[in-house]
Amino acid sequence: MKSKKSIYVSLLLFFLLSGFQQKKEEQVYICVSVKSKRYHYNKNCRGLSRCKSEIKKISKKKAEKYGRILCKYESKKKK
Repeated sequence: MKSKKSIYVSLLLFFLLSGFQQKKEEQVYICVSVKSKRYHYNKNCRGLSRCKSEIKKISKKKAEKYGRILCKYESKKKK
């Protein structure tokens, strides 16, 4: 009886703790402009410094969904 109870408690704890472990989405910066087509990892990126509009922080997944691609200056750094 006691071992059955401990199994149930263990399973319950496992499901509760695994439910709280959500993968944090990677955040990027975009220029909120009609002509803007890039996203940036660094808010102080050279390409983002030209933005005359608002700079917004969003998830990388969302930026790519909107058709944004990685800034050419930052892609050179990654190589």
